[in-house]
Amino acid sequence: MALAGKIICSAIGIDSTGGFAPSLNSIVAGIEYSIPPIIALLFILDDEVVKVSPHARAIRDVEDEELRSFFYGMSPWQFILIVTASSVGEELFYRAALQGALADVFLRSTEFVTDARGIAALTGVLPPFVPFAQVFAAVITASLTGLLYYFAGSPQDPTYIVAPILRSRSGQDELKKLFAAWYKRREMKKIYSPLLEGLVALYLGLEWNQTHNILAPIITHGIYSAIVLGHGLWKIHDHRRRLRERIQKLELERKEN
Repeated sequence: MALAGKIICSAIGIDSTGGFAPSLNSIVAGIEYSIPPIIALLFILDDEVVKVSPHARAIRDVEDEELRSFFYGMSPWQFILIVTASSVGEELFYRAALQGALADVFLRSTEFVTDARGIAALTGVLPPFVPFAQVFAAVITASLTGLLYYFAGSPQDPTYIVAPILRSRSGQDELKKLFAAWYKRREMKKIYSPLLEGLVALYLGLEWNQTHNILAPIITHGIYSAIVLGHGLWKIHDHRRRLRERIQKLELERKEN
């Protein structure tokens, strides 16, 4: 993704590094910006919240599916490498290249503006672009990110479903309810997966607008991914450990009886 971003930046003629400049202020800003989304998502993914909110359940399903399909079973070093590479690559592509290119397109239309009267005159023609070019670029980039995840990550319809043949009316009604609940959760996953990615992309895009240094959103992205995914992996390991302990306890009780 970083290579694709560099190609886009070279073609348009903008900085492919996103203003990268190692500094203490950028590092501190990246750490500070990572705190709100981490707290928000960990609250949403809490077991007690998931029990009472179907929306939180859908977000939890999205996160668990990603963890089980890709991250589960990785060594710590593999996990760190993947998180670091994805943080750097995605920020250089989505922020430096895509968002930077959109902002450049919007701002180029104002190059002939040299004084306040010119700005006032231009805002009458293109009101959104003059004061909010960077924000609009961040919003459009976030929308494109969400659409990309929608088409790439939406669950595919199953070819067939295996279900027991139930003769009783109550059993058939219960099976219909289970299928309806499954389908509803599946449809909600289609919505919340791209929505969550789009919101995070918007947050990182606005952060880049404020810091003007791609290092800050890279750090935010890395810390956010490491803590949220690490917490999710720990929860999966913990649930499986408790399940094994429960099975062992039942087997022991069965042998004693």
